[in-house]
Amino acid sequence: MSGAGLPRRLARGGFEALARLDGATQFSRHYPDESNAVLAYHAVGEPAGYGNVSVDRFRRDLDYLTDAFEVVDLPAVLEAGGGKRVALTFDDAYDDFYENALPVLREYRVPATLFVPVAFVGGCPDGYAYRFARSPVDHEAFNDPAAFADESVRDPGVMSWDRLREVAADPLVTVGTHTRTHLDLARVRDRKTLEDEIVGARDELEDRLGVAVDRFCYPFGRYSEAAVDVVRESHAMAVTSERGVLSDPEAADAYRLPRVRAHEPTHRVRFDLSGLRWRLTELVG
Repeated sequence: MSGAGLPRRLARGGFEALARLDGATQFSRHYPDESNAVLAYHAVGEPAGYGNVSVDRFRRDLDYLTDAFEVVDLPAVLEAGGGKRVALTFDDAYDDFYENALPVLREYRVPATLFVPVAFVGGCPDGYAYRFARSPVDHEAFNDPAAFADESVRDPGVMSWDRLREVAADPLVTVGTHTRTHLDLARVRDRKTLEDEIVGARDELEDRLGVAVDRFCYPFGRYSEAAVDVVRESHAMAVTSERGVLSDPEAADAYRLPRVRAHEPTHRVRFDLSGLRWRLTELVG
């Protein structure tokens, strides 16, 4: 173990111990905290995919969230006062959102934002399924489908346009843009490509669904300043994969909103939703 990595490992172990203690005692709920938060879900149900939670786990999540928070539509997390708020987001518009998550949202009457990778709706383009099974962190040539031509990857299972229209018509669900082809925006330098992936994808969603689309999600949480500029010009807000909560909601950057990973173990998610956890992170450095 390197000396440089020791403090980080100790801090991580300490936070895990605190999260487990919080799971047993719920001490963080006594912290004077009005931080708002955004939860990031992906898959709900079986078969397991990235970020999968079971339907039972999702229902337990909503039991807790509706008791401990005001569950709100995404823009409301940028408002301060009135208690702690949490917004639910779902990346990738998988079929299991329609089949498993939406019925539970309706049961609890809570809103959610669904981020859609437009080119995959109704079927995966040939040679692009790897974009849901591989990470740009591990592959320099991630945006080049030819680099993955020899790989066999299953269709990610994004819902059809008919299902998406039904979802978009539900007053509990707001559709957002998740680019056109789920690429790594951090490596895109060409303005025309950025506009097609961000603005063009938004326009297609609006045309096909007949709804206004003003929310964006960066695939893999990765972006460049040029990408953020295009998002800012075309959308009202955007979420990242950076971990954290909104300790000062009114001062938050609406185009770089952090989120809490909903698929982590329950005790860790609940502790991560607390402003106390992130205050301690600041103190530890």
